[in-house]
Amino acid sequence: MNKVLVIGYGNTLRGDDAAGIRAAELIAKRLPEIECVCMHQLMPELAEQIAVSDIVIFIDADVNAAQPNVRLVVPGVELDQPRTHFISPESLLQLSQQLYQRMPLKAYVIGIPASQFEFSEELSELTKKAVEESVILAESLLLPGKSK
Repeated sequence: MNKVLVIGYGNTLRGDDAAGIRAAELIAKRLPEIECVCMHQLMPELAEQIAVSDIVIFIDADVNAAQPNVRLVVPGVELDQPRTHFISPESLLQLSQQLYQRMPLKAYVIGIPASQFEFSEELSELTKKAVEESVILAESLLLPGKSK
């Protein structure tokens, strides 16, 4: 099996912003052979872990999403979106290439619908459901023959 890295990120104290972390935690329980990392925001230090992975999935809350969605990440090609985290997945792939001369074969971002960002450790009902759906989406990327 390919070496897979799942990175869930967001703020667990800001309601739905924790969606990426909650999804990564569920993936870690369901697929213990997969390396899952949970963090507050993307950091350049991830470049080394990314460089030694074959597939990377970034999971984050997405205020613009109506349902869980997936997109392929192209290194260095920044999307015209407001920045809510320190560094983008695209920049991390490019950094991985620059520092370690290697990038994953495939990299994806899964966006989870989110709308409530008040101080809370709870996800909204909509986002809780979307977290489950995003985990199924991630499983379909990693285990194409498996159906739920």
